[in-house]
Amino acid sequence: MNQTIEEKPNVIIELPPHLQDFLYHEFGCDKKKEGVVISSANDAGKYIQSMIAFSNSPKTSEIKEHPIKLYLPVQEWNHFLYKRNFLYVPVGKQKMIQDYLEASFHIRIREYFIEGYSKGFKQEQLLQAFLNSYNIKQNAVSYDAVKKYDYRYRQKIRKEISQEIQLADFL
Repeated sequence: MNQTIEEKPNVIIELPPHLQDFLYHEFGCDKKKEGVVISSANDAGKYIQSMIAFSNSPKTSEIKEHPIKLYLPVQEWNHFLYKRNFLYVPVGKQKMIQDYLEASFHIRIREYFIEGYSKGFKQEQLLQAFLNSYNIKQNAVSYDAVKKYDYRYRQKIRKEISQEIQLADFL
């Protein structure tokens, strides 16, 4: 079922700017286009699709400061549902999507930095490369926020290693 982006079923949800940037990157979408085309080939896409609710009547939801339009994939099992119902994401499920994407974003930061450190890159180089790669503008997640997350994660690892060494001394 090939459809133009305007014909695809869509929902609008509230999502902080850094998570919008993350979604654009994860789904390989152009930020100049309106919205993100969700794919079920991606775990985040599957999760977002599972949060979609259907209604016989239009639901009005309050769009706050950071709306983003998500275009949903039409598949054999869902095309009839999308065509015959109104789609929306309840506020509680929007929060669940935000939490999932925030956790995925933190995992991505961790993976990026672990890989970069293993290749001998410095934190400064990794910070700049990460922010540029994900096209994260100076907003809620800035240079300092990513740096702090990396620092806290490394501190946590050091503490765990220290505890393991102490336990090994007792054996």
